[in-house]
Amino acid sequence: MEEQSNSITPMAMSHGLYMGLALVLNSVVFYVMGSLFSNIGGYIAYGIIIAGIAWTMRTYRDKNPEAGLSYGRALGLGTLQSLFASLILGFFTFVLFKLVDPSLLDKFFAFFEEQMLKNGTSENQIDTLMGFYRKMTTPLTYSLVQVFSVTLFGFIFSLILAIFLKKQTTNPFHGVE
Repeated sequence: MEEQSNSITPMAMSHGLYMGLALVLNSVVFYVMGSLFSNIGGYIAYGIIIAGIAWTMRTYRDKNPEAGLSYGRALGLGTLQSLFASLILGFFTFVLFKLVDPSLLDKFFAFFEEQMLKNGTSENQIDTLMGFYRKMTTPLTYSLVQVFSVTLFGFIFSLILAIFLKKQTTNPFHGVE
């Protein structure tokens, strides 16, 4: 009888691919609609991340009933999946901002400035912040921040989801040689 590997990496990679593609599809839909920076698109992205992580944790738990799914393993699985998904989304974002539509950064700055005005930020503060952001933000830095953000949110969502999706091992001697 062949022993099954309980490594989380293969599942995190494959499910990270699916989650990354779903996040890219979300971005494409909102880009085509002309609302790439809308809050609704962000909320849908959070939903994709939460659903993707929950699906992966549950799938892993159900495929490895003897091993169970400890809190730490669930946290690692969700975070690693988010990292792989964020790399796919980050690459797509870089290509979109650098090659497909270089004017997107200007649209982002306009959106950002509009949001600051709505929040009551003074003109002087806006000018200072916009000058700083225009110097520091490139397609590469925007993409890297996105990779970090998606991974961080994946970690936070995994902290919560792991509480509900963890499962103790059914075999008390699992892993004992």
